[in-house]
Amino acid sequence: MSGQLAGQRALVTGGASGIGAEMARRFTREGASVVVADVNDADGKQVAIEIGGEFAHLDVTDSDAWNQLIANSEPFDIVCLNAGVSTHQNVIGSTSNYPLEKVDNDAYERIMRINVDGVVFGARAVIPTMVARKTGHILVTASLAGIIAIAPDPIYGLTKHGMVGLVKSLGPALEPHGVCISALCPGFVDTPLVSELAREYAKTFSMGVLEVSVAGDLAMRALSERIPGSQWTVMAGQPIVQYVPAPPFG
Repeated sequence: MSGQLAGQRALVTGGASGIGAEMARRFTREGASVVVADVNDADGKQVAIEIGGEFAHLDVTDSDAWNQLIANSEPFDIVCLNAGVSTHQNVIGSTSNYPLEKVDNDAYERIMRINVDGVVFGARAVIPTMVARKTGHILVTASLAGIIAIAPDPIYGLTKHGMVGLVKSLGPALEPHGVCISALCPGFVDTPLVSELAREYAKTFSMGVLEVSVAGDLAMRALSERIPGSQWTVMAGQPIVQYVPAPPFG
């Protein structure tokens, strides 16, 4: 199969729906063979069947499961650490009287394990093989909330800022080994996580809600540019751009 990713193998976590499923479809169209990984077996298998790929049941919070998956798989050229959740059922899914009012220990531990541990465990599992082969690209699905404030869901913002920081730091550390890592930082994307409240919130910033197809474009831009530690942003009606913060030192 021809395409920009012809002959490459890709792994997409959270691939059963939303951004992950869209990236799996786009990578397939670009010629890659894709493994869809998720805890949602039914939807994940359906996406895998649709794209002619493979499905792997994977709880990203289980480091042993990560190690087993990588040990039993052919090397991956592209790994998308995409699985993620919001603090509540939806991004900005409920109003509160004050910050952190509804964030109990269970909610906090759930989002931290999936959004933070899941990415760290995944990166830790896939990096050794990529370094040994001196090739590979890791994509981390962060969010515009990893760059700007998201007052209605501070813990979601915490996890996504953490992922941007991880990518920025791993970028120069992996570059000498031929491995690249990039962060995808879209605004609100039309997925089940985006509630009606979130859509209204987006309007206050004139951001709007992005079609899910932009996820594939965003991933392909990061893969094409291959800039270590880079963050790629896009908002509704705006082009995809690399976010380059001003350095704190003169």
